[in-house]
Amino acid sequence: MGRHSTYAATALIAATLITQAIAKDPDLLSLGAEHFAQTASVSEEDHATKISTERGYVERRGLMGEVWHDEYLTAVIDRDSRQVSYRMDVSLTYRGGSRSYKTAEYRGIGRLETVPVRVLKRVAINCPTGECTYTEYLAVPLDEALLRHLAQGYVPGKSELWSFRILAKGGPDYRGSLSNAEVAGLLTKVDAYVQNPTAAQAPPPPPPPPARLDFGISGLAVSPNAEAPNRAGVLVVGVSPGSVAQKAGVITGDIIYEFEGRAIRSPADLQGAAAASAAHSTARIKLYRGTEVDTVEAHF
Repeated sequence: MGRHSTYAATALIAATLITQAIAKDPDLLSLGAEHFAQTASVSEEDHATKISTERGYVERRGLMGEVWHDEYLTAVIDRDSRQVSYRMDVSLTYRGGSRSYKTAEYRGIGRLETVPVRVLKRVAINCPTGECTYTEYLAVPLDEALLRHLAQGYVPGKSELWSFRILAKGGPDYRGSLSNAEVAGLLTKVDAYVQNPTAAQAPPPPPPPPARLDFGISGLAVSPNAEAPNRAGVLVVGVSPGSVAQKAGVITGDIIYEFEGRAIRSPADLQGAAAASAAHSTARIKLYRGTEVDTVEAHF
């Protein structure tokens, strides 16, 4: 095995071990209907009330907990007619060409359903300088009868997944799933609101903790070796789209070794330095890029 192959294998093992060592979010199927009912948000909009399970579950990846996709349920209650409409909100982040999602397929009551997808928003970054990174926010309409059917199948402690597919005109389709516990939790919250809007309002959340600034990379600690005796720091293995790091020009393969005069030797050092930065401040970051030493400025 060549030197580069050995390093790649070592880096992969290290990344796996570090990821496993980080505290994980609970598994989706471990969450019951009560959890989703308690965490559902209630917000007032023009002539309508929106109830959402957005806070109930999110899947994070990488050392910095990036969110590349998310799906949750939303109910919209017309305040005049008390009619309720339901949808599934989906956000997707991907690189490459635009995928143009148009329709969704899912298992209905006894048959496969195909429904149109509404694009709420599409954001593209990096297109002028390299490969585009897209984030799409989609809405998939859902029939109340289907949701009631899924909720009836919920058994506490034995949640099941309901799967769907969003078809793309260009590129791969997206496959995702929700648990029937989430469906049951949303309907519990909606029914309580319709019967008694005031009582169903969630209590005000506690004051948020002081904001912690995030730099936005996934990285590994690297040590100097015989060929690069001075190259100790954090090897960048991923950069979150739209993050402070990306806007500063940090790219995969950089080795960050200094943050505003503070030596960086581990991801924890980097996280601590970013968290200690004041809002609206600028930090000078020194890094190795290939055979060169470079400096970039990060704006928080």
